[in-house]
Amino acid sequence: MYDPILRRVINAHKERQALTLTSFLAEQLALSVYTLLASNPHTVGASRIVLVPIPSATRTVRRRGFDATASMARLAARRLRVQYPITVRSALTQARRVADQAGLAAAARWENLADAYRLRRPITDGAAVLVDDLVTTGSSLSEAARVLRAARIPVLGAATVAATVRVLPPKSPRIGGSGGQMSAD
Repeated sequence: MYDPILRRVINAHKERQALTLTSFLAEQLALSVYTLLASNPHTVGASRIVLVPIPSATRTVRRRGFDATASMARLAARRLRVQYPITVRSALTQARRVADQAGLAAAARWENLADAYRLRRPITDGAAVLVDDLVTTGSSLSEAARVLRAARIPVLGAATVAATVRVLPPKSPRIGGSGGQMSAD
C-alpha cells in the first residue's frame, strides 16, 4: 500500500492526462534521484548520469497520448542538471507484449516481465538510473536492470515517485525449548 492521495495523483496523471501534475511528480522523482546519487559514491566517477524510464507499452502510450514516466524523467533531469551531468534516454523498449501488471500477484508480475524488455539504444558514456512512477514488487526495475547490465551498461540504481510498502503480519510468539521460554522466530 502507498499513500492513497499520491496514488490518485499518479493515476490522474497517467490515465486522465492531468498534465498539470507532471511538474509535481517530476519534483518528487528528482528528489528520489538526488537522494540516490548523493548517497552513491560511484556517481562521482560517472561521466554522465542517464535517467532511463521504464518503458510503457506502445499501445498504452498511444491510448494515453503521452509517456508519463518519460515526461517526468525529462523534467526531473532539468531540475538536477545544476548539480549533475544528467540526461534522459529511452534506452529500453518492450520486447514482447505483456499483461497489465495491475491486479497481478507478485509471482505473476515477475513471470509477466521475464524477458519483457530489450535494449533500444545503447548508453556508451554514462551510468544509468532507472526511473518509474511506482515500484510495487520491483519486477519492472529488476528486469530493466538485467537488460542494461547484460549490455554492460552500469546501473547506479533506481528512483521512483512512490513505493508500495508491504506490511507483513507479526510473527506469533512460540513456546520453545526447555524452561518454557518465549521465542519469536
